[in-house]
Amino acid sequence: KLTKNQIQPIVDKIADQLPKWKADLVTKAGRVVQVQHVLTAMLVYLAMAIELPPWAIKAIDKIRRAFIWRGRKEANGGHCLIAWPKVCRSKELGGLGIADLKSLGYALRARWPWLKKSKPNKPWAFLPLQVSKEVDCLISMAVYTEVGDGANTLFWKDRWLAGKNIQELAPKIFCLVSKRRIGRRTVMEAVTAEKWI
Repeated sequence: KLTKNQIQPIVDKIADQLPKWKADLVTKAGRVVQVQHVLTAMLVYLAMAIELPPWAIKAIDKIRRAFIWRGRKEANGGHCLIAWPKVCRSKELGGLGIADLKSLGYALRARWPWLKKSKPNKPWAFLPLQVSKEVDCLISMAVYTEVGDGANTLFWKDRWLAGKNIQELAPKIFCLVSKRRIGRRTVMEAVTAEKWI
């Protein structure tokens, strides 16, 4: 986990982008595009690797919001025409399509468990990646597994039985299993003579 002193330069770098742009000569629609494709894009690689703390998300959103509505680093509530959560909605839902940084971070970090699962022979599959509980829940709800030979399917965690996992089917048994075993035992190891019960 990074400290505030390590993350603050990233927030400052985003704020330092604004003076380079002649915001007074750009329409609000143009500023929305700049926020989407420059300020937000600057965070993609960082958000892929770490979870931004709430204070950093708040500070970056403050910069993005102020630039859209005023073309400057700061704006108070009177300058903002629409509440920020509405701005972050998709255009289909009446927003401006600005990425919500918290949700974007979850989606980007969900990439690692997916790659580990879908390409187990690649170098990143052996990295001890830690994902937050929210990302783990997102992956477990969005992905189900086709077993195949069972070598890449976790017996306890993966949704391999009619789209469900063992925890959903047998919660009382699941709570008796050690966490170490939950994260390691594969279907291939658990099934003998084509039976697991």
